[in-house]
Amino acid sequence: MDENKQPSNTDIYATRKTLIQRVQDQHNDEAWAELFSIYSRYVYSILISMNVSASDADELHQEIMIKIWKRLPELDVQELRFRNYLSTVTKNTVLNFIRSRKRRIDREEKALGDSTISYLDSIRLPDIEEIAEKEWRVYLTHLALQNIEQLFSQNAITVFKLSLQGLTAQQISEQENMTFSTVNTLKSRVKSRFKIELQQLKEELE
Repeated sequence: MDENKQPSNTDIYATRKTLIQRVQDQHNDEAWAELFSIYSRYVYSILISMNVSASDADELHQEIMIKIWKRLPELDVQELRFRNYLSTVTKNTVLNFIRSRKRRIDREEKALGDSTISYLDSIRLPDIEEIAEKEWRVYLTHLALQNIEQLFSQNAITVFKLSLQGLTAQQISEQENMTFSTVNTLKSRVKSRFKIELQQLKEELE
């Protein structure tokens, strides 16, 4: 594969505002499917990182995405930073979940109250901004890599992924049986395109 192949001029994703504007027409199923595919996994990863159990995360994730769909027609897309809006909706939904579950304990679950309260207290609600920022960086990194993989050889992508894991060029050279100069060349080519893709995703999706 040609390592210097240039990406198509066609954007992989619609721009953020254009996509949200399309989703604001709630009859546009294609636009909603696209937005869901972009942000759904990100929302779920926030919930898991907040120590929400997998079963509760499934329910909360569905509730959050339904809220987003219902509220999008009312949003001012000219002023909206959509990722921050997602974090706010997620935080408020989890807060309501905790309050509701604690009220339920008071009414119905006295015997199981201690263990359930311990679980609810472990949910990292105050840390959501930090969690959301970290998960967004991880998500964009994976997405950018996924988008550029077709532009490079498998060797080049492998070298770059290993470098992201913290391996030095010398370590990669020995592990992959490549010359030191080859490792540096492949890493440099992928890194250059990766930075462009990452910046583009930030501009389009945040």
